[in-house]
Amino acid sequence: MQLHWRPYQWALQPPLVTACGPWSERCGWLLRLEDSQSSGIGWGEAAPAPHEHALCTAAISALPAELSASAVPVEIDQVEGVLALDLDIVLGSEGVRVLDVRGTDLLDGFFVLHNVVEDTLKVAATSARAASAGSGAFVELVLEDVGTDPELRFLQVLLNDDGIPIEYEPRYEPSTAVVEGSALPNASYLRQNFPNPFNGETVLAFSLAEPTHAELIVYNAAGQRVCTLLRKSLAAGLHRVSWDATDGRGRKLASGRYIASLETGNDRQTIGLVFVE
Repeated sequence: MQLHWRPYQWALQPPLVTACGPWSERCGWLLRLEDSQSSGIGWGEAAPAPHEHALCTAAISALPAELSASAVPVEIDQVEGVLALDLDIVLGSEGVRVLDVRGTDLLDGFFVLHNVVEDTLKVAATSARAASAGSGAFVELVLEDVGTDPELRFLQVLLNDDGIPIEYEPRYEPSTAVVEGSALPNASYLRQNFPNPFNGETVLAFSLAEPTHAELIVYNAAGQRVCTLLRKSLAAGLHRVSWDATDGRGRKLASGRYIASLETGNDRQTIGLVFVE
């Protein structure tokens, strides 16, 4: 892979007033990544805040012009009927860097997102149309090639609203990777809604480690309760609730920031929601 970047700079008239102070100009870089093996081209942007510009300059200057990467396929025995999947993968090898995660033809039409949190790679994919019958590699992890095989371990694997049955246990290549873990989470977890920001409707997903009474409540920026999306006893596993930015009486709310709170026993978790009308 080859990485190209080009700096840009333009004046802001009038200056943009932010919580960090006024910005009189905007500086950043346009990025272009070329994959010679697949002939793929990706575009991106690095646009730091003014006080972070020096750090970003040093980081980009240190980037190699060419990246050596390897694609690690994640395989499954059968993908038919899948509408959504979530993977939590522990990056056991020190220094493993994830460059990209891409869906294969088995996930045609799926929107694939990924994020690395500490030593865990989180992958989410969703589609409005269920996947057709098929088996084999359904996603590829593009990792920086450091000369040794990566050690990877499943922490959690979920298809649709349920854990994957044993016969759907994924397989990794290369063979040095380790696959283990339970389909049920070991702790309750409220995930970030998708899409966010949203216009129309968004989906909130959360995992329960054990059967419990759960309440999912939405508050406005002033801390006032606007609606209760869910209040009931639920089984352990993954649950999803949709919200169309209406209050408890079905009235449409104004654009702005809202807070979703998941309350289970003595535990409370929150995420921020942004509704744009």
